[in-house]
Amino acid sequence: MTAIIFKKFLILMLVLSFLSPAISTTLAAQKGTEEELKERIEITNKKRVTPKEIKRFEEHLKAYFFEAVPNDVIDRAMKELTPGEALVVIVIVNQSKKSDKEIIKMKKDGKNWTDIVNAVGLKMKDVVKEVKEFQKTSGCA
Repeated sequence: MTAIIFKKFLILMLVLSFLSPAISTTLAAQKGTEEELKERIEITNKKRVTPKEIKRFEEHLKAYFFEAVPNDVIDRAMKELTPGEALVVIVIVNQSKKSDKEIIKMKKDGKNWTDIVNAVGLKMKDVVKEVKEFQKTSGCA
């Protein structure tokens, strides 16, 4: 009886050892996706509730994207969208050199981030990477 249970346990362990690389590859493939970007947006929004927190966040944006993205672009994005969405728009503007007005309009028209990123010729993984980098270096995560 014990030998049968032990054999079943060994077989289960053997099967799991073959499946674990497939499972980890699947999880790794989820990095740089729209879902991860949405999580990053949510993290940013949760920490930016009061006007003082939002103003400090805006100052971090202006310092981080100094000279790469004009202050009026940052101001407009912060006025039109949530802080997390504004961050994504600013990253897309920085990477693509497309108009912030065009990107904000696409978002307000209901396009998802994947469609917007593709429309401006970027890769989602690059956008997510810069959003994460900003959050890490500015302490805004």
